[in-house]
Amino acid sequence: MALELDAIHTRLVKAQGQIGAVDRMIAAGDSPERILVQINAAKAALHKVAQMVTEDAVSSYMRTEEEKAEAKVILERFSSLL
Repeated sequence: MALELDAIHTRLVKAQGQIGAVDRMIAAGDSPERILVQINAAKAALHKVAQMVTEDAVSSYMRTEEEKAEAKVILERFSSLL
């Protein structure tokens, strides 16, 4: 599995936009609830990037497609706990 650079780039750009929105919302005195929604969205985007990079790293050690598929399932289960 090759690292999906375009997908990772897209998620990072999205996270940057969300972080910028947080900064603007704080400066504008927006509600804490709305600010926290944007913070959580940025965290989710970064978490997904970390998951994608981890999946790629682990799959590079797997020899067969079956091993890669099993590793992906395990990583998805554990990443939902973070």
